[in-house]
Amino acid sequence: MHTKTSRHILELSVQEQKDFINSFDFVLSDCDGVVWLILSPLPNTGRTINLLKSEGKKCIFVTNNSFNNDEQFLEKFASVGTNLVKSEDVINPNKAIAMYLKKYKPGERVFSVNNHVANEVFRNNGIDIETLDITDNLDPASLARLIKPEQKVGAVVIDINFNLNYAELAKAYQYLLDKDCELIMGGSDTHMPMSADMATLGFVDFAKYLSKYSHKQPIALGKPSPRFGDIIKEMYNITTPKRCLFIGDSLSSDIAFGTVCGFQTLLVLSGTSTKEEMLVAEENLRPDYYADSLADFIELFQNIKLTNNNIK
Repeated sequence: MHTKTSRHILELSVQEQKDFINSFDFVLSDCDGVVWLILSPLPNTGRTINLLKSEGKKCIFVTNNSFNNDEQFLEKFASVGTNLVKSEDVINPNKAIAMYLKKYKPGERVFSVNNHVANEVFRNNGIDIETLDITDNLDPASLARLIKPEQKVGAVVIDINFNLNYAELAKAYQYLLDKDCELIMGGSDTHMPMSADMATLGFVDFAKYLSKYSHKQPIALGKPSPRFGDIIKEMYNITTPKRCLFIGDSLSSDIAFGTVCGFQTLLVLSGTSTKEEMLVAEENLRPDYYADSLADFIELFQNIKLTNNNIK
């Protein structure tokens, strides 16, 4: 039996809407499925961000998207109508993993089963990474030569990689047989919202595959890992989690993350999870609030402003 009731922000009374807005100082928001879809924009999201910032809310964007660099993120924000977001306002697994490696694996070589954007972030942070680029067709003998460990590595890193291949996984497995080699993963999204009529598979099961056969528990540095939440709290000096509103489109990734971090949570229905899924979700996956889209905040602020003007 569920005891937590998720309420639509536009079905709150005007006083409840005021109380809701006054209950948080930080807005921490996912990007894909909330601010935009991977291949298409979402309407009025930039306008909403501008409005939230004009109301004094600190806006941080917490995404599992590791295939866009900072410049590409800022271009996407500009494309939906806001130029107020800076690179330091965006945190993703690439940045968190780089911080972890510098702190806990300083100077150690890393094998990366990751995309080129993530690898560039690691290199820019002075991390010695090894990658595996396949150009020829392989047979068993050439595969064996290719996946033989070259030297000791401190960690294998895996996250979203659209060019992922079997040989990379096979070499990662060989490295993970070393008891001192850690398995580090980014986000654990099961699906990615590509466009209004398409979602595709996420990459979490590839990390689970390596974990299962190497018998290594992955160190997760993306949503919904609480370790990722600790990094974010430290980075942005968040001392009162309940004064933060976490907005996301995925129950299993975003709402679970917001809940485990102690944030207030809001699900938008513009991405991965549906209202029907929300209504039958387990307690820890049920948001405090929900909305059709991020743009519902525009109407909410209009309701509050209209009431304030009538009082005057």
